[in-house]
Amino acid sequence: MITVHRFHIEPTKEQERKLFQTLTLCRQLYNTALKQREICYRQKGKSPCCTTQKNELPALKRELPEYKQVNAQALQDCLQRLDNAFDRFFKGLAGYPRYKDRDHYR
Repeated sequence: MITVHRFHIEPTKEQERKLFQTLTLCRQLYNTALKQREICYRQKGKSPCCTTQKNELPALKRELPEYKQVNAQALQDCLQRLDNAFDRFFKGLAGYPRYKDRDHYR
């Protein structure tokens, strides 16, 4: 038997604003990482792996201070999602990963 627990949260306006900001920054990171993989593949014939992109996160946080407010695991998970999308693409289970707009990133 599988038990499922569902929780309904009601964030305050400030919490809602922070959640939206975190989601926006994660979406931007996803799109930037996808662009980086495409550019590297065109130039070198090989795209960076997920670990390489995760290792670049501290430098990103130094250059863009707004990313310091986002949990490190959330940023790493964002890059892992992109890597999983590429894995599914290469296995023939899904199409090529797409850039995400505001309405299509959860």
